[in-house]
Amino acid sequence: MPETLEEKKAKLFGNHVLTVTPLTLDREIDESSTRSLVEFVIERDVHGILTLGSTGEVFALTEAERQRYAEIVIDQTAGRVPVGVGVNDSSSDIGANLARHAQAAGAHYIFTCPPYYHPHRAEGVYRHVKHICDAVDLPVMVYDGGAGIEISLDLLNRMAEDMPNLACSKLFLPYPQKIGMYEEATGGKIAPFAGHDQMNYLMLLYGARGMTSAASCVLPQEQTDMFNAVQAGNLDEARGLFFDKIAPLNSIAFADVLQYVQCYKKALKWMGVIENDTCKVVMEPITKIRERELRAVMEHVGVI
Repeated sequence: MPETLEEKKAKLFGNHVLTVTPLTLDREIDESSTRSLVEFVIERDVHGILTLGSTGEVFALTEAERQRYAEIVIDQTAGRVPVGVGVNDSSSDIGANLARHAQAAGAHYIFTCPPYYHPHRAEGVYRHVKHICDAVDLPVMVYDGGAGIEISLDLLNRMAEDMPNLACSKLFLPYPQKIGMYEEATGGKIAPFAGHDQMNYLMLLYGARGMTSAASCVLPQEQTDMFNAVQAGNLDEARGLFFDKIAPLNSIAFADVLQYVQCYKKALKWMGVIENDTCKVVMEPITKIRERELRAVMEHVGVI
């Protein structure tokens, strides 16, 4: 029997790794490294995989590259954990088309942010998200704070009322307390997801049902263990993982949102998970100081 929408929603919890998009030296999709990355994180107990977010350089990929990358990840995952596919675009039609493709390829859920190319009022954000929700019968996660665009609780409630497959809201704002407001504001229709690597621990304490994390590319087991410890009420264990492993890495790799993708790709190359740390042209290279300190912190947390 096919899973119902509610059954698919119920699987959206825990540590969902935000994957980088491995590239060849020619800046094309690196299928072999992508499959290696998927195996690396699944073997280390992530609860889910979220592709083609900011961490995946989605803004710099062609539509064909986005579709191919989603296909590879879904194929390699083979149903072992849920796979979410980001369809972020200022064009509602492109977002909807990418969502349909992801569903046909076997995605478990869709991820989208508000349209970001030019300013939108609440009505424009509502129409954009609804257009994508209407295109599929998969759960949808919306990005609160993506591209600096905050979604008000009133707007989130309106969307929850009118979009039955809108399942989660991922928070990327320096306001962890907002996590605790989602479910009350939407009558329990929207599950809260932590979505800021430097604040995910605090957001879990405020009641996040899950989290998305770029750092889980490098520390997947530690992030999952932290999530599980918080859920079990073992805060000393969770704090230890955060203070000893996760926070030190984030303090170097995530300190600058213009360079964190480059840092995690370089880290994965050093670890032998992906072949190259190549990024798309728009991504500036990290400095020698940043590279030196990234290597030092990776040695400190014991991954190289």
